[in-house]
Formats: sequence, C-alpha cells, structure tokens
Amino acid sequence: MENNANNQNQSQDNVNNILGTAASYFKNINLNQVPDQLKQFGTTAANKVKGLSTTQKVVGGALLLLGAGYLSRRSRMSFRNVAHMSREY
Repeated sequence: MENNANNQNQSQDNVNNILGTAASYFKNINLNQVPDQLKQFGTTAANKVKGLSTTQKVVGGALLLLGAGYLSRRSRMSFRNVAHMSREY
C-alpha cells in the first residue's frame, strides 16, 4: 500500500511539474503580439470543435494521440539509428 501511495504522489508531482512548466511558457506570451490571422484561426478552430459531438471529439483526440505517439516513436528510432551509426566509426 505504501508503494502505491508513493506512486500516486510521484504521479501528482509529475503533473504539477508539467503544469508549472506550461504555465511558465504561457506567462511569457503577450497576446498583443500575436498576429490577427492567428487569433482568427484560433477562434474559428475553437468554434468548429464546439460544434462536434462528444464522440467526434473523443475519436479526434484519440487519433491525435496515436499520431503523436507514432511520430515520437519514429523519431526515437531515428535517433537510435544515428547514435548506433556514430559508435561504429
């Protein structure tokens, strides 16, 4: 049980670290410097997402997650190949 509590505390610490990092990135953004076209695109995209059904949102999120995982795995494999090749020389 104690190990499970430690894992939960560690997971919560990881989430807090990620949120803190994200907050620090967004804190430095001045919305007055964002181009108007980008603001308009963000508003349009948000309105389109609001119009989707819950099922469409879940499926879309799952597809985004799978795509990000695929790209992450692919880039990791490329990095390993490059690292392995550099050791041979």
